[in-house]
Amino acid sequence: MKEQVIAALSRIDTFRFRRGLAITRLTGSTAVLALAAHPAMAQSLRQAGVNIFNVIYGVVGVIGAIACLLTLLNWVTGNWLGRDDPKKIFFQALVGTALAFGVVAIVQFVKDMVGGSASGISNL
Repeated sequence: MKEQVIAALSRIDTFRFRRGLAITRLTGSTAVLALAAHPAMAQSLRQAGVNIFNVIYGVVGVIGAIACLLTLLNWVTGNWLGRDDPKKIFFQALVGTALAFGVVAIVQFVKDMVGGSASGISNL
């Protein structure tokens, strides 16, 4: 059985296989582009982008809340996480969470300004 598979694989022309794969990729990307130009598909893609950013906000919020809660408990209960100053770790967790929210908000703002149907300036 192994010999048959090895013999079949050795007969495959790699150039023809790669050319077929490239044509398949080109056809698939063209089909996705054509579907994305359709208004209903474009609206669902926009809604998908909004849903993705909502999930990102949720993930950042949960991770930031856990980090802040753990470092606050570490500060209150006597620095069981390590040798660094527990107040410093807590405030670093707060600043890190705020920066993560800020980055996501900036990316979403840019996405909304670029991807809107009107000009970006009028949306401000």
